[in-house]
Amino acid sequence: MKNKLSINLEVSLVEIILSVLIFAIAGVIMLNCFAYAKYTQEKTNDKVAASWLVQSDAEMIRSADTLDQAVLFLAKNYEKKAKDGSSDIYTNYYDKAWNPCSEEEQEYILNTVISLDEKEYGEFMDIKITAEKSKPYPFVDKGKLTSPVYSIETGKFFQTHESGRQ
Repeated sequence: MKNKLSINLEVSLVEIILSVLIFAIAGVIMLNCFAYAKYTQEKTNDKVAASWLVQSDAEMIRSADTLDQAVLFLAKNYEKKAKDGSSDIYTNYYDKAWNPCSEEEQEYILNTVISLDEKEYGEFMDIKITAEKSKPYPFVDKGKLTSPVYSIETGKFFQTHESGRQ
C-alpha cells in the first residue's frame, strides 16, 4: 500500500489578490517606518551638533569678566546683528555640515538673543540661544515652517558697583 500525499494546487484568484495586497500594505508601512527612522536619526545628529555650538557659545559668554568682553565676543563671532525692542539678536548661518556659511546657502540658523536688565549693583544679561533648521524634517515635522533643533536659556550678572558691604 502506498501513501499518497495530495496537495490541492487550486488557489482562487481572490486569494492571490488578497495575499499580494497584504504584502503591498506591509511594504508601504515598512517604507514609512524606515523613512521616519532616517529623518529621526538626522534630527538627532543635528541636535548633537547644535548642542555643542549652543553650549560652547553660552559658556564663552558666561565666562566673560565684563559686559564689554561678552559683547565683543558676540560681535566677533556672529555674522549679523539686529535689534528687537530692548534685545539684541546675533545670528549665524550654517550649511548641512554645520560649517559657517552665507545667508543664501544656510541650512541651519543659530540665534543669540541678549537682553540687559540694569540692577542696583550691575547688569543682568539674559541669554537665549536657539538653533533651528530652516526647512522642516520630512515625516518628523510635518506642517511646520522651521524645525527647532536645540535651545538654551541662561544668564550672567556683571557687577559694576561695589555693594557697600565690608
